[in-house]
Amino acid sequence: MATHAARLLAASMFGFVLAPATRSHADDLKRIRTDSTYLQTVVADAADRSPTLRAIVQQIDASDVIVHVMCEHLNSSTLQGRTMWVSSAGGVRYVRVQVECMLTRPELVAILGHELQHVAEIAAAVDVVDRRSFVRLFNTIGFSTCRFAEEYETPGAIRAGERVRQEFVSGKRSVRPAITAAP
Repeated sequence: MATHAARLLAASMFGFVLAPATRSHADDLKRIRTDSTYLQTVVADAADRSPTLRAIVQQIDASDVIVHVMCEHLNSSTLQGRTMWVSSAGGVRYVRVQVECMLTRPELVAILGHELQHVAEIAAAVDVVDRRSFVRLFNTIGFSTCRFAEEYETPGAIRAGERVRQEFVSGKRSVRPAITAAP
């Protein structure tokens, strides 16, 4: 019978943990990974408060996409997050999300909702298997935001980010019973 601390230690050795000590929506995060304790806390709290973020997480968890979310200083006054194609191997598609973690909590939650919506858009498009098909998807469902670089935006991600922020600010954290280890 493994204790929560032992499970956390084992999982952290692989570089990803999104499971707090009590049962919450964060326990369902299987495909969204991070090695940042801060991001683990923010995602867990936001998933508890935002039904929109929970739905996005469920879409990603039901897919073949694994996303690694990381804090990054983006050196831009306008860019707060980005989603990038990494690779596809063994029936799994990998993407990376970078977010500016120096934002206020509501702003960070909004950008996480926004970027994870992009991941859900990728997850829904099973034909996205490489960089070329990744770019084609965003040219199809979105629009370019820069003439000099491949940067795209989608209406769905814009709406999702704002909705997640509103739900986070107005929502209350869910109360969940503690998890008991299976024998």
